[in-house]
Amino acid sequence: MTAVQTPTMAFHRNWIGLLAQIANHLPNAYTWRKEQALMVRTGWHLAVFNGAVLESAAALDAALIRAYAAPFAALRLPYSIQFCAPSPTPPQSGLLSAARFTELLCDPLMLCEAALTMPPINPTIRVQFVETPDDQALYARLVLEGFDMVGDSAEQFLEVLLRLPEGRHVVAWLGDQPAGAGSVVLSGGVAGVYNVTTLPFARRQGIAAAMMEALHERARAEGYSGTALASSVMGMPLYQRLGYVADGYQLAYIPLNNYL
Repeated sequence: MTAVQTPTMAFHRNWIGLLAQIANHLPNAYTWRKEQALMVRTGWHLAVFNGAVLESAAALDAALIRAYAAPFAALRLPYSIQFCAPSPTPPQSGLLSAARFTELLCDPLMLCEAALTMPPINPTIRVQFVETPDDQALYARLVLEGFDMVGDSAEQFLEVLLRLPEGRHVVAWLGDQPAGAGSVVLSGGVAGVYNVTTLPFARRQGIAAAMMEALHERARAEGYSGTALASSVMGMPLYQRLGYVADGYQLAYIPLNNYL
C-alpha cells in the first residue's frame, strides 16, 4: 500500500491511528468519535495520551472545547486537546486561551517522500531491527535513557509500542556499545517516525542519520512513499539535511488547572 502523504500534516494522521491502536492493547482504555475528533482514554497519567485529537480544527469553538473536556474532567485524568495547523499560532490558540487552556507542545511536522540525502556513514555504526525479547529490552532501555523518560506510563507506552504489529524498531551500535534507538509505525496510511534518540556519548557521529535511513527505507520497502515525523528543535537541522520538508505543526493544549 502506498501512503497518501501530500503536505497536509501527514504525521498527525499517523498519530491519530497510533493512539487508536494503543488503546486496543490496554485493558481499561477506550476510544470514541465526537465531532471530527478521536476521543482517547488510555488511563495513563500523561496528557498527550488522554483527550481529544481533532482531525480538523476548523470548526473548533467554545462549546466544542467544553464538550471535548467534560469526559476527562469527570475522570480527573490529565488530558489535552490536540490538532495540527499550518502555523504555530493558529486562530484556535485564542479560543483555547479564553477557555483557560495553555500550550503543552508545538512540534514542527516534517515529511520526506523520496530517498534521504545521506551523508557518508561512519563504518563503526551498525543498525539492526528489533526481533528478539533481548532486542526489545535493549530498545526500551535506550529510549528511556536517551530521552530521560521516567515513570510507569513511559515504560508502559514502550511496552505497548513494541507489541504493535504496525511497528518497526531499530537499535544502533557504535563499535561494541549500544548507542541509539528509533521506530517507524505504519498507521493511518502514513509511516510515522518516533523515538529516534542517540545516547549522549555517541552524538554527532552519524548514528541518528543511519537509523533514519534504515527506518525510512523499511517503510518505502513496505509500500509507503516516505516517512513523516514530529521534530524536536535539536533534531530539525538533521532532518532538513536528510531531505525532510516542513509540513505544519502539531499542537496540544491542556487546561490550566489540569482538569478544567
